[in-house]
Amino acid sequence: MNELKYSKSAFLLQSADSPIEWHLWNDNAFNKARVEDKPVLVDVGAAWCHWCHVMDEETYSDKEVIDLINSNFVAIKVDRDELPDIDRDLQNKVAFISNESGWPLTVFMTYDKKVFFGGTYFPLEDTYGRIGFKNLLKTIIKLWKDSREELLKIAEESSKINLYFKAKDTKMELIDDNIESIYKIYDNKNGGILESKKFPHPAIDQLFIAYSYYNNKKELLDKAVFTLKKMYYGGIFDQVGGGFHRYTVDDEWYIPHFEKLAIDNAELMLSYIEAYKLTNDYDLLDAIKQTYRFIISDLFNGDSFSNSIDADSEGIEGYYYTWTDKEFNEALEDESNDIYYRLFGLDNAKEVEGRKVLRRVISNEEFKKEHKIEELYSIRDKLLRYREANREKPFIDRNPYTYSNCRLAEALINLSHIIDIDLKPALSVLNRLSSSLGRRLDSSNDALIEDYASAILALLSGCEITGEERYKDLAVKLYDNIKDSSGYIIDSPNESQESLRLRALIKLSMILDEKPEIKLYESSPSFIAGILYNNLCYLKGTVHIVIVNENDGKAEALHKEALRLYHPFKLVEIIDSSNVDSLPSYMRSMLNYKNDQSRAFVCIGNKCSMPITSTDKLKEYIKSKSI
Repeated sequence: MNELKYSKSAFLLQSADSPIEWHLWNDNAFNKARVEDKPVLVDVGAAWCHWCHVMDEETYSDKEVIDLINSNFVAIKVDRDELPDIDRDLQNKVAFISNESGWPLTVFMTYDKKVFFGGTYFPLEDTYGRIGFKNLLKTIIKLWKDSREELLKIAEESSKINLYFKAKDTKMELIDDNIESIYKIYDNKNGGILESKKFPHPAIDQLFIAYSYYNNKKELLDKAVFTLKKMYYGGIFDQVGGGFHRYTVDDEWYIPHFEKLAIDNAELMLSYIEAYKLTNDYDLLDAIKQTYRFIISDLFNGDSFSNSIDADSEGIEGYYYTWTDKEFNEALEDESNDIYYRLFGLDNAKEVEGRKVLRRVISNEEFKKEHKIEELYSIRDKLLRYREANREKPFIDRNPYTYSNCRLAEALINLSHIIDIDLKPALSVLNRLSSSLGRRLDSSNDALIEDYASAILALLSGCEITGEERYKDLAVKLYDNIKDSSGYIIDSPNESQESLRLRALIKLSMILDEKPEIKLYESSPSFIAGILYNNLCYLKGTVHIVIVNENDGKAEALHKEALRLYHPFKLVEIIDSSNVDSLPSYMRSMLNYKNDQSRAFVCIGNKCSMPITSTDKLKEYIKSKSI
């Protein structure tokens, strides 16, 4: 019996009617394999994954494959967005055995959950030197019957893989060396990291920005901004509807894999906001505004955000986002469009499935020399209206995962520091959180480290902007769930579990007046940029800004300026006489200074400034503490 119909996972539900007897990942499935003495086949994928759909449609739909699986295996499907901890473990074990990782992930296991073989996508038949899935299944069946000891030996070896990374006491010299190593693999031509495929690395961008700020190394800020601009002008950015695709298959941010993930757009939004706070660059602001439009129009569901949008539409990869010349002309209503052809590079555009990918080849600065920037807004709107009217939208996974929802909420709250937006979508997420946190906003008591950490960070951001103590109180209640645990350290390239946990611990320590345990780890530096960022900020100094509101009409300006100012690691609180007791003791003692007017105190560690009563002086004081 196919069990997937009992799941909430969008990916699993897509195969609920499959004739394969798919099981959910649970002990019952592995016990069944033990009783029947069968190997376990695990398929790990996601609703947004193009090649997962291809394998489902071409490989898992073949009658012989169906019969082979149902007769000889216990088959399990896993949604990597629902069970990221299981995915991480299986990815590492398959990589150990076959040097492959990614999605779909195809895993063969024993009934005691040990991996003996795996890979990624398998075509139905042998193709270009890669074994086809039918032959692979037959080979596994034969080995299980005739050479099981060899498989068990491999399984035993893979089960011993130690994902422990050696921890070190944090030192500035180590951070300097790690950042220098990342700097050496920076792509000076296209931005980002030198690699044949381009993934955004928001943690690296934020690390460069922070290091530049603390050490007056403008070249690192320039590198981060260069990367962000290259992405904004590239095909990885949806030039019509805003928002970022997951990655590009080339090294110039041009041809994307077209899926859009909430978590990617949340993290990129945070990077662009930080860079904009330091530069006031128009390109960065436009990227922010277009991404915001995408998040609200395509992901927001009233009280939560969807998890992802598929790459495929109408059975074609990227169809919703790509163009023919005829469609482009129709969308522009046959107006003179030579400039727009050149603007989006259509005259020499690369294609996917015979359709052109838009990217920008004329900068905003160059465009404004002969045209009003409003013309760009108009052309985007025309293309967007045409796209929405004439194409079927890709599938949207509307699961309200806590992790991605909280990261989006944090990003939108940070966005409100620089432009006026409606905070209701972000706060609606915070208002659904509770001390019995779940993987989804509508579940409970099954949260992972990334859920707790991202919830804490979002709640503290909510308290910063609203001044509502209930958000801070809930963040403190969640503290025990991450205090003594540890998470996976590798950015994937999304910020790692452990990086999120460390950031949450440091922020909570500023409220609770506790000293967090901060460690560095031995790994390739570009894979631990998030942890490097937290270590850097902890050593160089975090900033706690407290605005005391005396109801004289002056606190609001101080509060806005405190939020608007860039600092790599900042916590802002606005208080009045009713909640003074929530502050650490070393802060409470200073509040009587100039208590006849609203004022700000800036604390670095447990050393605080004298009261500051003007926004200009607040700005000057923060800037003076940057190095």
